[in-house]
Amino acid sequence: MKSPRNNPWCFPAAACLAASVIVAALSWETHRAPESGIRIALMLAGLGVIVAVFVRQSLALRATRSIADTVQHSMLQPPPSRVGGLRTEVRYVASAAEATVGGDVYEVVDTPFGVRLLLGDVMGKGLPAVRTAMDALGAFRELAPHEKQLPAIAQRMDACLTGRDGSEEFVTALLLAITDGEGHAELVCCGHPPPLLIRAGRCTFLDAIPPAPPLGLFHLLDQWCRSASVPLSDGDRLLLYTDGVTEARDARGTFYPLAERATLLYDADPAAFLDALTSDLLRHGMGQLKDDAALLLVDYGDIRSPQGQPRAENGHLLQGLSARPLR
Repeated sequence: MKSPRNNPWCFPAAACLAASVIVAALSWETHRAPESGIRIALMLAGLGVIVAVFVRQSLALRATRSIADTVQHSMLQPPPSRVGGLRTEVRYVASAAEATVGGDVYEVVDTPFGVRLLLGDVMGKGLPAVRTAMDALGAFRELAPHEKQLPAIAQRMDACLTGRDGSEEFVTALLLAITDGEGHAELVCCGHPPPLLIRAGRCTFLDAIPPAPPLGLFHLLDQWCRSASVPLSDGDRLLLYTDGVTEARDARGTFYPLAERATLLYDADPAAFLDALTSDLLRHGMGQLKDDAALLLVDYGDIRSPQGQPRAENGHLLQGLSARPLR
């Protein structure tokens, strides 16, 4: 049997019924019992209609969320922990908002051109947003093993989304490519928050990536989508995330300080690190997030140094790519 916690309409319904009983008791006039009875009956009927409409809408929202979650979870399979010489970890936290369905997508694919990764955030609600997420994810899975150029993958994903009839949803996305032994990552940013580079215990937002509009809005861009190259060394980590992470607020309305918390919660084990970060995010949001949140962590090369901390070698590798350091 489901508890009231799992049926949010129970408490409003009980409150309406209790209110009707109180009003009925206060409205009863013993010397005009028939007239009072008619008024009370009409009042109870009106309250019953209100409760019925509220319950029906609540159940419809729950059914929509359940269907969307089932579809979304079926298409979002956990990536392999190790792929192409890298280690990856993903954490996904669904929002508490019953009406806001759709959320985030991710994928990790080993291809002849190296490891390709996608993290996207659908801007939309309801089942149309889920359809958009499925279209974007399906396009990436189809293109990643066959298209050599990362910007071309983004262009063709955009064409897939804009080619649909009547859809207004779009997707902010980060596309990432890492080829084993090349010592760098290629990034394409389509209206998405910049990734976080974790190196030698220092967190840096890589915000110098050439910008492009979100997928589905490339018609706003007059030039070809471009990529950026990010030098990497052993022990480096790239943390991709959606805005449900950085826009999570605490009781005072303060945004979640991702770079600061990632620095404090660093763990040599990627899984333990993301577990700690996810738990900390939920505490910051008081157990409920207003938007879906996804974290995709990529460890490059040897993830463990003898001291159990990221190695500080090759700090010069950030030269040529400006970044916004943690303040």
